[in-house]
Amino acid sequence: MSKRIAVTGAAGALGSAVVRRLRDRADVIAVTRRPDAVAPGVEVRRADFDDIGPAAFAGADAVLVVSTDHRDNGHRAAQHAAALTAAAAAGAGHLVYTSLVGCDGPPDLLNAAHRETEAALRTAGPPWTALRNNLYLEGLDGLRAAAAATGRHVSNAGAGAVSYVSRSRCAEIAAETLLGPARGVVEVHGPRPLDTAAVAALLSARLSGPVEPVLLDDERYADHLLSTGTPPALAAALVALGQAVRAGVYTGPRRPS
Repeated sequence: MSKRIAVTGAAGALGSAVVRRLRDRADVIAVTRRPDAVAPGVEVRRADFDDIGPAAFAGADAVLVVSTDHRDNGHRAAQHAAALTAAAAAGAGHLVYTSLVGCDGPPDLLNAAHRETEAALRTAGPPWTALRNNLYLEGLDGLRAAAAATGRHVSNAGAGAVSYVSRSRCAEIAAETLLGPARGVVEVHGPRPLDTAAVAALLSARLSGPVEPVLLDDERYADHLLSTGTPPALAAALVALGQAVRAGVYTGPRRPS
């Protein structure tokens, strides 16, 4: 018999990519608030993380809980915990959660909800896998406007680098994980680490114009962010993110020399 796999956020960017990779290899249950946005060929169940129960996951052998985009970390963690609890109550034999590399450290703006959710995952009961994805490659698109307007890519990351990973790669790993046994904590990285200069070069190529890498210390970087209208809490989180990059949190696996 084909394995039955439930995927939450099935109409979103990552969830839909996982569904596409699974639909010819398993019985897929697409769990979503937007059933009309799910491609045909899979079972669709309407559900909302703020009101989710075992019925959303009934009959599923494995469940992927894709992290939500709620801006409040406490609310976000509660949504994830509710889904994990419901999946366990439905009898799922493998719980998989999309977490983040470095979620056991700063910055809390990125990590707090993932840290709390991983704790809930460990105590939910069934065997589990936490897919700690690195920062999304697609997130660099958000830097294009500033680079286009100023001709600069400004950072406090020092010599640190990030192994940015595409959503496509994350979806591929998630699908393979759901088809197999629980794996505990799994880090998912892109092919190579990119430092500030490499990111500037990538932006330059995408914009077809020069982009200068600019490295600042933490204080000057915070001042720069505030001068561009970044809210103070977000500026502090971005400074902490740069510090984590400097510390090697997102570099990826160490390769033998």
